[in-house]
Amino acid sequence: MNELTERVRQRFYGLIHRNPGWSLEQMAAEARCSLAEADQACDALCAVGLLVPSWSAPCGYVTVTPEAALTRLFSAEERQTEAHLQHLARIRGAVASLIGGYPRLHDERRESVEIETLPTPELVNAFLEDAGSTCGVRMRSMHPGGPPPEELVDAMLLRDKEMESRGIRVETLYSRRTAEVPYMAAYLTDAERIGREARTADYLPLRMILFDDDLAVLPINPQDSSEGASAIHGQALARSLHALYDYCWHTSTPLRPAAPAAALAEELDSQDLIVLRMLADGVKDEAIARHLGISSRTLSRYMTGLTDRLGVHTRFQVALRVAELGLLD
Repeated sequence: MNELTERVRQRFYGLIHRNPGWSLEQMAAEARCSLAEADQACDALCAVGLLVPSWSAPCGYVTVTPEAALTRLFSAEERQTEAHLQHLARIRGAVASLIGGYPRLHDERRESVEIETLPTPELVNAFLEDAGSTCGVRMRSMHPGGPPPEELVDAMLLRDKEMESRGIRVETLYSRRTAEVPYMAAYLTDAERIGREARTADYLPLRMILFDDDLAVLPINPQDSSEGASAIHGQALARSLHALYDYCWHTSTPLRPAAPAAALAEELDSQDLIVLRMLADGVKDEAIARHLGISSRTLSRYMTGLTDRLGVHTRFQVALRVAELGLLD
């Protein structure tokens, strides 16, 4: 807005307010502007509601207070807005009526797929726990990359045992390098004994876990599993992922069978059996060392050799192996 023009408008507003008996020509002379400029100033003041035309006023206008002008402007805008909203409502109703009168042909070719985002490892683990508890027929998992932390192995075996007790078929694929890590080799051997079928491959394309035929869990970022995962509900995509899994499964290598239980049992002497029973009963290492009359360091070396012969790494795996060999009978 031109500063000079605004000053002329303000002066005209004051002249008309203070001199209601003056003509427009008198006000133009007082304001030292042309009659055309005076008309333009009055038009601008009328546009914002500060002047209203009046046939009885010599100059043709009367002033309106700024407060009243502002109120009138807002009232006019509100009326226009309300009228516009009513118009939109009529259009919306007409469109809804039109759409409702035709079959939704595109929807007939669509299957429902719901994607649930799990942005943190904690949410992923909680979701997998719930999904495993409600799984009804089978769970299939594919694990490229490195092994999980060793401290998680016992929890993994417990989960496998629980699923096996419910008759759930469990298949798992690991990279060959991961399966060669000693504690993972022991885990996979023990897992197979309690109902899980495991295989290895040189290359696996994607980390995924499939529950039954309608749920898949995939990483948000395949390069970094710490960024969370997506849970995909629906058979449409799950079927394709099962097909990919089938291909990887049939091109993978089954684990080598474990040594026969009877052969392992023959290698154990009476002291070995005592220690194994104590481990299976949860007796602490200090108590076992006192019972054998040896130091804790000697017991540690002895335990390492014993668990190596059994092909296990944790107390829980020892308990499973002892039960398999029938040493608790």
